[in-house]
Amino acid sequence: MPVAKKKIKPKLVLKTKKQKPQGNMRFATIARVDRSNPSGGRKLYQSASKEIASGVKNLQTYTNPTYTDTELEYFEDAWANSVAGTAMDKKMEFVMGRGVKPTFELKEDKGLTPEQKDKALHKPELDAVLDELIQMDIRLGFDKKLFDGAIMAKVFGRCVITWEQEGTGFERPKHLKVIHPRDTGRVFLNQDSWKLDMVVTFNPSASITPPEMIYLVNRADSPIRKTQLFGFSELQRVIGAARAWRRIVEFDMPEITTAMWASYGMFLVKRMGRNTADIDADLNSLLSSLKPGAFNAVAVEATDDIQFMTADLDPKVAELVQLADFYERVMIGNFQVPSALLGREEDQNRATLIGKIRFFIEGPVEADREWLADIIGPQWYERNLIALGHEEILKEIRVKPEFEPIFVENWEDMIEGVIKLRGLFPGLPDERLLEMLKLEEFENDLKDNSTQIANQKRELVADAKKKHLKKDALMIQFEQYLKNLKAMT
Repeated sequence: MPVAKKKIKPKLVLKTKKQKPQGNMRFATIARVDRSNPSGGRKLYQSASKEIASGVKNLQTYTNPTYTDTELEYFEDAWANSVAGTAMDKKMEFVMGRGVKPTFELKEDKGLTPEQKDKALHKPELDAVLDELIQMDIRLGFDKKLFDGAIMAKVFGRCVITWEQEGTGFERPKHLKVIHPRDTGRVFLNQDSWKLDMVVTFNPSASITPPEMIYLVNRADSPIRKTQLFGFSELQRVIGAARAWRRIVEFDMPEITTAMWASYGMFLVKRMGRNTADIDADLNSLLSSLKPGAFNAVAVEATDDIQFMTADLDPKVAELVQLADFYERVMIGNFQVPSALLGREEDQNRATLIGKIRFFIEGPVEADREWLADIIGPQWYERNLIALGHEEILKEIRVKPEFEPIFVENWEDMIEGVIKLRGLFPGLPDERLLEMLKLEEFENDLKDNSTQIANQKRELVADAKKKHLKKDALMIQFEQYLKNLKAMT
């Protein structure tokens, strides 16, 4: 009787094929081999991919710190001891302006007229919620903490602003705390979305999740490989110039000043048959008794026992000053700050200066405002709406932070220009005029005032009509009185 053959199930074998290492990392390609496939077909998957279901992949990644702690120390030193830090602070002062405040905008506003948008956004209940957010910012000193955190994010690439709260998740913040970037550790990514999942800090030692912090990161998807969410320092491109400038200003210049005040020289002392120990003792005594720029005296057997020769090192003072100026320009140019704002205005033309500042505000300053607004909108204001119990509002409305501007032009000149433009174009909307005057944040106040003025006009017209009716009634009574008087006579 023939023996039935045992059915053998196809086996799934994983093989790895080593590749040449790239840098300090080694990569492997996983080959899935299906022995039941007579054609011997192979399906290749990258090591950063994970198959969840048939035909569905979850792309996985990892991220490493952009800088070592030594490099972060260089950035810290450059900010504290060079013009680069001054330029960065000045730029951030213009970015923050006179402070930030939340505003509401509709998520879906297609097909709506400006009047309909205004009506939807300026309801009494929404105004009350907006006032809650503004009062919370004032109470917690949010503007100051944001300014400090933004500078740290620009210096080190990232910064964590967290707070004390009761419980976990979306709770009301109590005290804002800025954690130094050098005390911030590993970043954990959500492998589904590649968004921030958690940050580990050293001082204080904690694991902080997104609902409990604002994670300010400069260039989250930096061109530097494998550094996602670790950020990029704005000082990296000028760190060499900053360190060279500091050496010139703090070390070379004081040394040159000393040499120009009391020149360097060398004493030549005759041996006169004495041993080396006695000569060394005399030289040390001589040098210790000397004071630069003062009268000095030593005792000798003969006038030719000691000679002094001046050593002229010929320091290139002018060239060194030019080199320091070059480094300074490199640092200022990196932040695109007009040199006049840092006390280096060579061009005394006021119109040219105002033009430079305009380009500065409308260019790099506006870009940094958008960067901050995109972060604090969802991470601060919208999470606070949830903490305050207004989560339903977020279904139709998003929070858009706005920065109050700094005026750099003469106010009377701006008003005069807008009035002339209004004369040429009488139908120009008030909103456009406010935009020209950099007063967009007062648009709501203007509309309220316009409504109030319209109501006052209606009341005046109604009063005039009443007075006119009273006048007509009085005239009728007077005419009737004359008729009665004539009839009596």
